[in-house]
Amino acid sequence: MNKIQILILISALFTISISQTSCNSTQQDIDEEKEVVNTLNKFLRAFENGDFETMEALMTNDAYIFPRAIMSNDSLGPIDNVNYRRMNGLDPQMKQVINSIRESGKQPPFMKLEPKDLKITILKEAAIVTFHLENGKSLSRRTIVLGENNDTWKIVHIHPSNVVSSEYR
Repeated sequence: MNKIQILILISALFTISISQTSCNSTQQDIDEEKEVVNTLNKFLRAFENGDFETMEALMTNDAYIFPRAIMSNDSLGPIDNVNYRRMNGLDPQMKQVINSIRESGKQPPFMKLEPKDLKITILKEAAIVTFHLENGKSLSRRTIVLGENNDTWKIVHIHPSNVVSSEYR
């Protein structure tokens, strides 16, 4: 085999190797994204059903949340900033919403949470998920950070915020 044939063979093998590596990492990214979406969907279905135990099981032990804040022109009364500081575990407001619905006698699922404009960014062992939930005049924005540990994705952080439109379209 002459030098040109050897160079062509090495070049072809190199190209095939890069192509396979590219396909494998793309498939891995797709698989990780599916797992993240699966965890998110389990969390949202558990929230719809008021299943706090499952919600907490999908979170790390040291997960934290910013309690949801509502931006609106409507008067909500005085706001105490202490109620909006970061806290560990589930937001008591989340539990309060579900418990008040339960007291009304309604049966699960208590609501339907369908993420819109879902965006997932995978960063090695972390994933950042953002989406919107729409409900009439209210636009709920969510950012959820998940961490991967032993091939399991769990929620590390939740940051909810809500905007209520002064104009309903």
